[in-house]
Amino acid sequence: MKAAVPREAIEQIMKEYNCSEEEATKAYLDAQDRAGEASKALFEERFGSRKRTGPAPKLYTPTEIKKHLDKYVIGQEEYKKRLAIAAAYHFAMIKYLRAHPDDTDVIRFRKKNTITAGPSGSGKTYCVEVLGDLLQLPTLIIDATDYTEAGYVGKSADDMIRELIDMAQGYNREEQARFISTYGGLICIDEIDKKAKDGALGGHDISREGFQRSVLKLIERKLVPINNPMSAASQLQEVMDRQRGKKTSKQESMISSENILFILGGSFERPQDNLESIVKKRVQHKGRVQEDGSIVIKGFAAEEGKGGKKQLENYYKEAEAEDFIKFGLLPELIGRSPIRTFVNLLSKNDLIRIMQQTEDSILNQYKLEFKLFNIDVEFTTEAVEYVAEFSENRKTGARALVSVWENILTDFQFELPGSNFSRLQITRELCERPKEVLLKMLERSPFVDFVESFRKEYGIELSLDADMQNYIEQYASQKNMQISEALKKLLSGASALNYMDIKGPYKITKEMIDDEKYFDKLFAKWYENQKKKDAQKI
Repeated sequence: MKAAVPREAIEQIMKEYNCSEEEATKAYLDAQDRAGEASKALFEERFGSRKRTGPAPKLYTPTEIKKHLDKYVIGQEEYKKRLAIAAAYHFAMIKYLRAHPDDTDVIRFRKKNTITAGPSGSGKTYCVEVLGDLLQLPTLIIDATDYTEAGYVGKSADDMIRELIDMAQGYNREEQARFISTYGGLICIDEIDKKAKDGALGGHDISREGFQRSVLKLIERKLVPINNPMSAASQLQEVMDRQRGKKTSKQESMISSENILFILGGSFERPQDNLESIVKKRVQHKGRVQEDGSIVIKGFAAEEGKGGKKQLENYYKEAEAEDFIKFGLLPELIGRSPIRTFVNLLSKNDLIRIMQQTEDSILNQYKLEFKLFNIDVEFTTEAVEYVAEFSENRKTGARALVSVWENILTDFQFELPGSNFSRLQITRELCERPKEVLLKMLERSPFVDFVESFRKEYGIELSLDADMQNYIEQYASQKNMQISEALKKLLSGASALNYMDIKGPYKITKEMIDDEKYFDKLFAKWYENQKKKDAQKI
């Protein structure tokens, strides 16, 4: 689709702003888009908006927030309590100051910005998501690695505020900004530890320390333009407004970050001097004296216990301001985040409870997905325990659950809808050998299935006689593998046949199976022959 651009307008822009034709054209088109948005806002204001509007967000007590978080997040009691306190008092204070503007006792309230440390996948950001849903307030969760210091290529810290504005209620950006100024908002900056300055690096690090300083300004209450002042569209719009004699007050064009609650989080892990090792050194050096005079030292890393057994303790709970500063965060940033909390590494038991006891249980989601195609699904206790154990070993927390279940159930979700099956029981055997169980249900041989899949993918029909099938079955049994997995591994190089002009059935022999480089050598030999033939033609 092409847009007509008046030549006179482009030349005028080039003359006034000393820019290239390409820059002028892009600015003109951006301005047209902005004008369209402004027209839409006017129409919606006059005739009604289709944007989400509603009553003022409701306030909740800390116990009410904690009770809601309990429905979706298993464990992490200390984190949920601290988060509930921060949110409840922050937004209650905003409401109080709005209703009592002349109260001189609290002119600028101390915000309960929070910093959270703990293993990845343990619920740091998910808790904030659930909290935002409850409060019905704009809630932005970002990855710190996507942002940089203002003035450098990439998104700046100020862009967070503008992204938060996009999530608020209102007819236009000005009203959306006023909504946040009135009721507040939430910004969760995940992976803040990736912006900690590395002690091994010297000088000013624009991607780390510089970003921290940018965030610090936001936390300390900063006025931010609601539109990006560096964009060509904003600059051209300002010129057009000036030409029309329209004046926009600073209050209308800017928003203060004062009423935004910031939640900072990260795993604080790196090869050297990670947070837990920093805390461990400090705690072991100082010790902690109990009332009976004994000293107790706990750590997140595995410690040797009685009988040589490993014990897991959480060092994150011991982290203090000095530890975060030593890790590489700015003292001022830590000082503006008075609430420090932690999350625990999720155990197998935690993962089982997450699957079975939360309101948004992944098991219930799968039951609903299969139900859409009239298939009733039942998960046995043994199957759930298997997946929890498998996920725990991946050390990625609750995030592993989805990928593990997807790997198990993908073929079932593809094959069963539209079939005669109306019931599926997910057992441990099914989880361990999903492909074989499915093929058995469908009364299909894994060999026939592999040959058919290979034919569809590459147009070549493989031939596996009874002796070869027995040989592969023995191999799979010895390696404790599914037959389908054994076929994929042993014949992984057979795809080279697709590039060698192979026609008709291709018989698989024991020699091909035993030599994992067989097809590579075959292709190399074929390729050399092709070069000779080509040379002869010349």
